[in-house]
Amino acid sequence: MPRATRTPGVRPRRMRLGRTALLLALACSLLTGAAQLLIKAAADRGRDAGWTDSETLLWLLAAHTLLGLGFLAFLLALRRGELSTVYPVLAARYVWVVAATPFLFSTESLTPLKLAGAALTAVGVVIVARARGE
Repeated sequence: MPRATRTPGVRPRRMRLGRTALLLALACSLLTGAAQLLIKAAADRGRDAGWTDSETLLWLLAAHTLLGLGFLAFLLALRRGELSTVYPVLAARYVWVVAATPFLFSTESLTPLKLAGAALTAVGVVIVARARGE
């Protein structure tokens, strides 16, 4: 791997998390969170109908398509921002999944402890997103 050259007295340009990188990171978060919900739905259906059931396989195919699109959004976000700033924004997916799960799956509940964890994660995502200009 070629070594980067530095000009004496010139500080390397620091990448910041611009609006596009932030939106791509949030898109990745939403896409991969939705994929996780589809995987949960497929797992529930696979348990009841069998793993080779055509509808179960379609759920899994849709989930993997969303995962692929999320990965693409992540790659594009990394081209425009630092990993140390982009990656924590992806943690927002835990908030989406925790918030959506009890409404989509009757076997899931939303406890005060889960709400507290999701809130702490959301606060961390906001702090990291706001720190992008520093």
